[in-house]
Amino acid sequence: MGMNASDGGGLPEPYQLSATGLPHGVNRLDFCVDDGPGGIIYEIWRRHGDTVDWASHATTTDNNFADSPVEAGQYYEYKVRSVLGGLESAFSNTAVVYGVE
Repeated sequence: MGMNASDGGGLPEPYQLSATGLPHGVNRLDFCVDDGPGGIIYEIWRRHGDTVDWASHATTTDNNFADSPVEAGQYYEYKVRSVLGGLESAFSNTAVVYGVE
């Protein structure tokens, strides 16, 4: 069975992504990921509002991320995927949060 882009080359897809607005302009993201090969990086994708395009925002090697600074009252939507070399997993679910004061 050959690897193709749709199966992420066997990379574990992040899941149960949640986003929480914290004081002082921080959005905290938490997600679950199953064990996979070593060296996986998680790409955080973000968009402001639901009318703008998604953009790669940051990377992390942990299953959580603090996005700062964010604007109070602003709509943020996030999704995460695993990447390793040229391989990319499918995206996680999306999570919406509004920045808080």
